[in-house]
Amino acid sequence: CQSKRGRRGYSFFPRIVAPGQVRAEEGCTWLLYVVRPKALLALSEQPVTGRRGKNRSCCWKGSLGRESNRTMQDGHDGAASSPHPASSPSTVNQFAPNPDYDSCRSLINSYFYQITLGCGTVHCTNRNCFSCPEGPRLDPTSAALLAVKLAQSTTHYLCAGAAITIPESLQWTDSGQSSEVVALKTMMAKAASNAQAQVELSAAVRRCLSNPDSLSWSFLKEGKPSRATEDQSGIDCSAVAEAYAAMLKPGQAPLAIVNSRGELTDSTLSDVVAAALEDLCRGAIVPAQGTAHKLEPLRLFVVVLLFPGLMEPEYHNTIFKKLCAAINSLSQEQRDMIKHWMRECPANMFRDTIVAFQQFITIYVNEYRCIDDHVASATKVLGILWGTNQMAHLVSFKEFYNDAINELVDFTEDFARWKDTQRCSFSFCAHPYVLDPGTKSKLLQLDANNQMRSQIRGALFRSIFGGSECPYLILKVRREHLIRDTLLQISACQHQQEDLKKPLKVIFKGEEGIDEGGVQKEFFQLIVRQMFDLNYGMFIYDEETRCFWFSSTALENAREFNLIGKVFGLAIYNSVILDAHFPMVVYKKLMGVKPTLEDLADFAPALHRGLQMLLDFQGDVEEVFARTFVADYEEYGTMKTIELCHGGANRNVSQNNREEYVELYVKWLLEDSIQAQFSAFSEGFHEVCGGAALRMFIPEELELLICGSPSLDFMALEEVTSTEDGFTRDHPLIRAFWEIVHEMSLQDKKKLLFFCTGSDRSPIKGLGSMTFVISRNGPDSDRLPTAHTCFNHLLLPEYSDKEKLRVCLMTAINNSEGFGLM
Repeated sequence: CQSKRGRRGYSFFPRIVAPGQVRAEEGCTWLLYVVRPKALLALSEQPVTGRRGKNRSCCWKGSLGRESNRTMQDGHDGAASSPHPASSPSTVNQFAPNPDYDSCRSLINSYFYQITLGCGTVHCTNRNCFSCPEGPRLDPTSAALLAVKLAQSTTHYLCAGAAITIPESLQWTDSGQSSEVVALKTMMAKAASNAQAQVELSAAVRRCLSNPDSLSWSFLKEGKPSRATEDQSGIDCSAVAEAYAAMLKPGQAPLAIVNSRGELTDSTLSDVVAAALEDLCRGAIVPAQGTAHKLEPLRLFVVVLLFPGLMEPEYHNTIFKKLCAAINSLSQEQRDMIKHWMRECPANMFRDTIVAFQQFITIYVNEYRCIDDHVASATKVLGILWGTNQMAHLVSFKEFYNDAINELVDFTEDFARWKDTQRCSFSFCAHPYVLDPGTKSKLLQLDANNQMRSQIRGALFRSIFGGSECPYLILKVRREHLIRDTLLQISACQHQQEDLKKPLKVIFKGEEGIDEGGVQKEFFQLIVRQMFDLNYGMFIYDEETRCFWFSSTALENAREFNLIGKVFGLAIYNSVILDAHFPMVVYKKLMGVKPTLEDLADFAPALHRGLQMLLDFQGDVEEVFARTFVADYEEYGTMKTIELCHGGANRNVSQNNREEYVELYVKWLLEDSIQAQFSAFSEGFHEVCGGAALRMFIPEELELLICGSPSLDFMALEEVTSTEDGFTRDHPLIRAFWEIVHEMSLQDKKKLLFFCTGSDRSPIKGLGSMTFVISRNGPDSDRLPTAHTCFNHLLLPEYSDKEKLRVCLMTAINNSEGFGLM
């Protein structure tokens, strides 16, 4: 013991010391626990008294079962290796023994579990603990010998969670390391032809699946006990799948089970499993207070979430509802732990779990027309699975869309509940993963319409008391100076941002068209086409991917990119689809998602392949690739170089630092090189259409919102088309029209769509969701077809034959620019 005065004194207690007779040197900074050969001595609750009879600051309180308040320092006693030095009194909590030990056997067991399983504490610093990065990694025999050696010491370093009792558990395979393990696969093989084995199997399954402690230690990897960590649950999901498949196999023969009345039942093993899980959910399966530092009790939720019976309506009341309620009663930290652990599930099992939740929600919404606490609870648990999928990408994000919700829920009311949280605590708008892009688009438009109405009322009110003010945002532009006129007028709104929230009206100077939606559609198509003109130098074009990217050498200042962002925002705000060709990484950046190497695949696939090859290369990276930490780029025909880090030109890329090089290169290319341009673009975009409604979208859905569906299904458009003024679906001219359309090339189909609707893009839910009308426009004549683009309305004279219709229609769609009054 090191005294404060610098004297060195030692107290090893060479003899057995009775309780209450523990001595401590004055200023001693070590806490010594004394062990009898048969039992551990309890420490007195009174503070340690030094030689002068004064209470010292190095005192402890409580018995061996309580935590010490002393500060530990480095040292050893000859038998046990010491932990890392502790810098503060709080560090000792990791080593302070928590349970009371009644014998040396329990002490040895505690050391054995600490050495082989760990305490479960993240970043544990006890070198005698498996959870410590520098802790022992021993086979069971060596661990047992070390446990005995440590138990003989007079000083003990046991972590708070080290003393655990492994309960009886079900394991698919028997590791042979514990007598408490029920080897399910072996027992089922025996039960196939042995009545007594069937009784034992049924009882074991019932005990283990209905007991939270047992289930938390069941179906572990290799059938061996292991502690759970933040990154790994220890559950063998494949073993869970095999066990469920075997126990729930259809066509099982009844087991030899006798009920309480002595009668032979016809229960099968699947009945036993269901009954056991019902018993489990009937009890308290939420971890009790005081076990927050232990992660193992949360493992049972993963096992039950993978239960195939969750798809069966008969278990909705007994298992499903109670499971959802239990998960939602956990703390946020515990729910996040389950979210991380579910990443270990195979994709097919994860998909089945999602299907079970979707089925439950659909039944309640579709059949019962009910949105109660159970639907809300299931939707929230589905959100945990959504978080898992966002990290692991196990299934498509479309698996989470629920058709019943999207088709039957009144989202005008749901949107109002979402905006007024005091009115109702649950709204589907707060859980957008179940909403498809079409529904989200409607909500975004609903939010935009509310803002437009508010701006119109404000403008009218200000007109009454402060002079005239137009309730609309009117852009008067010339076709030959489209970009210049537009940017000048939007710039005029720089100090009155609320003007951008007004409904948009576009007027082409010199034309008579009245904007009821169609004029602004063509306006946005034309202005976007000109913005991406390479002659402006604001964007670069990749021939391989046919995508545009921000030019890092653009001469335009941030103001121009900001105005372009506002144009994009205005298009979304006014429900206009744009012909924009950005890679997915642009939409990710707009939604605040950090780019990664994978984002290069659809932007610069050749570069992506090269960087991936660098990461996967097995030979001498420095010799073969001969790269340094620099990036090369072209600026006005001249190649330039920039260092990716300080001194990068003199730092070679090697086997050890290639991951850092790739990360820095991707960061420079997708972020740093276009920081000024993209920040201005994003700021302008969010100034117009940003808000809570836009945050419901994920990047893939935002691309659909801006650009529409890439699929042009004219067969679906034919199915939803209506006819007026003498035409019917079976009219010869209408049938000839669709025959001509289906024979067109894709480019001509886009021209026809542009002619009829003002846009060559499909709506977010496809052409089948459009309203499209074909009307008779008089008898046969030489007049060309015309269209009301505001209303998706095509006007056709009743041409005499198919060929005349073809000629007139092709002439019209190839010369369809400009508006006039009819």
